[in-house]
Amino acid sequence: MAEPFTYHDDGGEDLEPAAREVACRYFLDAGPQHTEFVTQFLGPSECGKFDVLWEESDWTEDVTVAVAWLPRGQLAGFALWQALALAFWNVKKEGEHWESAGCIEIIERPDTLVEADAFRAVLATVWPEDLTDE
Repeated sequence: MAEPFTYHDDGGEDLEPAAREVACRYFLDAGPQHTEFVTQFLGPSECGKFDVLWEESDWTEDVTVAVAWLPRGQLAGFALWQALALAFWNVKKEGEHWESAGCIEIIERPDTLVEADAFRAVLATVWPEDLTDE
């Protein structure tokens, strides 16, 4: 499997969403007066070449942004989300120097692909020290 690309690699500005499925929803507290409601989606790019982790937030005025992607067809469903989410959160940690996952509140809903415990497991892979005391 190829390594996922992320917005840190080339931005992904040329990617546009096609059909998509809600993967998860969460609140992100990124500092004073900067709490975002975020929805992540999985779906192909309009060009059909990539499977993409898309993100919308109330701070981006619901503009859909590609945050991580793989060449189409390598993975599907939860495995696809997990690979792309790990790439995305590792960029947050390494590329943007986020120090913890403590600023993320996962919203549990039955209409999402990813359950809250699975989301927390991905975060614990990236920030193992943050989630061991919960």
